[in-house]
Amino acid sequence: MSTPIEALGGTSAKAGAPPTTQETGGLGKDDFLKLLVGQLKNQDPMSPVGDQEFMSQMAAFSTLEQVSNLAASSERLEGTMSADQSLALIGHQVTYLKEDGSTAEGKVERVSFGEEGFTLTIDGSEGIQPGVVNEVR
Repeated sequence: MSTPIEALGGTSAKAGAPPTTQETGGLGKDDFLKLLVGQLKNQDPMSPVGDQEFMSQMAAFSTLEQVSNLAASSERLEGTMSADQSLALIGHQVTYLKEDGSTAEGKVERVSFGEEGFTLTIDGSEGIQPGVVNEVR
């Protein structure tokens, strides 16, 4: 059977769970395989699917699986790079945009990792998203 992949974006599905059709907005590799098996079960015995057509469908399935695996790997790499960039901010003076739209500055003291991703603690203010930092000194 197929190997589960992590959801793209990392927020809509639990890690290790295959994305559903609703989460990805299209057919996944499990859906594709179900359609292929259904086609084989319900084909006309007097006119079965030809070898070339079957091989073409299997090649399409293989391509879909590899693209899904590549997307999952890219997502994990992106998460690792974002975490590394945030960790590199520790000890640096930064300017960031506060929730009220004003700017503030301070020293990054800590990076916290949680279920919703990671946040910065800047001069005692916790829960600051790394994406709001606009200058590092």
